Amino acid sequence: MTGETGRRAPSASKLLPIIGVGVAAAAAILPILVDDFAFNYLMSYMVITCILALTLHLLMGLAGVFSLGQAAMFGTGAYAAVMIIGQAGIDGTLGLILVAVVGAVIGLLMGLVTLRTTDLYLALTTLAFGYIVENLVRNADWLGGPQGITGFDITFAGGYLDEPKLLYWVGLGFLYLLIVIIMSVRRSKVGRALMATRESPIAARSIGIDTRRYKLLAFGIAGAFAAVAGGLYTAYALVVDPSVFGIDLTLSVLAIAIVGGLRSMPGIIVVAIALTYFRNSAETFGASQYVLLIYGLLIVLTLRFLPQGLGGLLTSPRVLEATRLIGDRFRTGGGTR
Repeated sequence: MTGETGRRAPSASKLLPIIGVGVAAAAAILPILVDDFAFNYLMSYMVITCILALTLHLLMGLAGVFSLGQAAMFGTGAYAAVMIIGQAGIDGTLGLILVAVVGAVIGLLMGLVTLRTTDLYLALTTLAFGYIVENLVRNADWLGGPQGITGFDITFAGGYLDEPKLLYWVGLGFLYLLIVIIMSVRRSKVGRALMATRESPIAARSIGIDTRRYKLLAFGIAGAFAAVAGGLYTAYALVVDPSVFGIDLTLSVLAIAIVGGLRSMPGIIVVAIALTYFRNSAETFGASQYVLLIYGLLIVLTLRFLPQGLGGLLTSPRVLEATRLIGDRFRTGGGTR
């Protein structure tokens, strides 16, 4: 018979917050444990990618808005950071907040323009929005034109954000803030309204939910954090040019969101880290020219064999049952006796 009876092993849903806090704490001290410039530099880029990918989770996973306009928000944030922090000399503690405001405005404008359309047309309209902003920037001499802008410093609390550890910690702070906001929204009236809108806009409107207003809210939050990710990227790359609006970025983030699972925050974060590492190491493997091809294949294979993405796999009944059984074995000291 089993060891102890009357006590039940903690469920996966109860263990997840504990695991999440542990992972968050470990991530925060990681640069101290691994004091390596190249490693921390890569980790900074991973954090930036996670922020951008989670904005797509907010729009597509929660609000059900199929948007391809993240590059427009990201690129606008990059240029705004250069103007506000790099050239106007405002410290990043305030400057990144102003960048977030600019991104929120762009997100709201995108929402106002695109929400008059639906489904495929909405996706194409958001994509076109990015092309419009890219061409405006490319033809603006005061923004550096096609060559972009170099020779700027992005500061934060008196330090330079091109220092990998500082950039990583600042990015991690914004990532945690976005995670808290998304989790809070999910549990709130706003989250229930968004999910109702995602499942059936007509039914949501029939019970009095202003679907347009809630979608605009999602666009605003997503725009703010995508812009912050763009601002942090300028400190990472030390150059900003029209390529930050490119289709390359859009496809990369879309691949991360789909493979990770549009409705799964942990899945998206895991895949964002894995694919960012792969992309950074692709040249070592001789696959740098095939990165987008591989991303495309991952999207196709995921949609065909794993429609809910990695997150859907992790929350499948079989995986949850296996987790429960493992918990039972640990609780009983290794099985029957």
